[in-house]
Amino acid sequence: MLSIQAFSKKTGIPKSTLRFYEEKGLLIPDRNKENGYRLYRQEQIDLARTISSLRLANIPLKDIQRYMSASVSDQCQMKQTWTRALKAQKELLDVQIKYLESAQEEKDIFLFERPAERIIWMYAERNQGGFGELFTKGQKELKKQQIVVTNYYLKYESGRETVKAWIGFGIPENSHVRNGDLFEKEERISKSLCVATHFQGNFFKIVQAYLKLVKYVSDHHYIPTGSLMEMYHGNDLKLVTILMPVMKMGGEESETKIIR
Repeated sequence: MLSIQAFSKKTGIPKSTLRFYEEKGLLIPDRNKENGYRLYRQEQIDLARTISSLRLANIPLKDIQRYMSASVSDQCQMKQTWTRALKAQKELLDVQIKYLESAQEEKDIFLFERPAERIIWMYAERNQGGFGELFTKGQKELKKQQIVVTNYYLKYESGRETVKAWIGFGIPENSHVRNGDLFEKEERISKSLCVATHFQGNFFKIVQAYLKLVKYVSDHHYIPTGSLMEMYHGNDLKLVTILMPVMKMGGEESETKIIR
């Protein structure tokens, strides 16, 4: 049996930390019947090191408590879950650091959290800057069906003078859309962190904002995780956020379904 001082030396864990583990029910020593001093068994060394390692990996105490009483298979699953969470945190930190390092040189580029959303899409070909009538057309049709539009989107496909694009309408999850002739597909997009910029003015000049954002993403080595698109908030179709997803959040995956 080892005293708390000897056990601390063997494990490298401070005595105050060992007392804390005992208080939380993670590592319970025996007691000397004569003087009540703590006594640790040799086989508790590995347990103490495991607890300490999990704490250093920033695992919450309540999760460590569950881990200690779990089966071997459950422990493996818990480690896999923690690993995924830490990788997501690392990815988020990488994005944040890249942004902060570049924030001084590109003041009109910012980080934007795009929410998870259900979007219905219509396909269109128009001259550059000529999509406004389609937003209005879709808005009127959805209003007839008493469906509230939360956000409007334009997802560029190809072309310069004649542009091919998808026009999107963010709608509530429980909405039932009846017009299959106007809308061609629906998509449930995942929550994501985006690099973005605002544009307002003559939409024939919006290509410059696109090029600037794409160059910024490339120059700072972001890895896109979704399509470059325009997002219009509410019913105001004059101010647009141009965004490029660079990180999926929450482990969700986008899902697309053809309507017609």
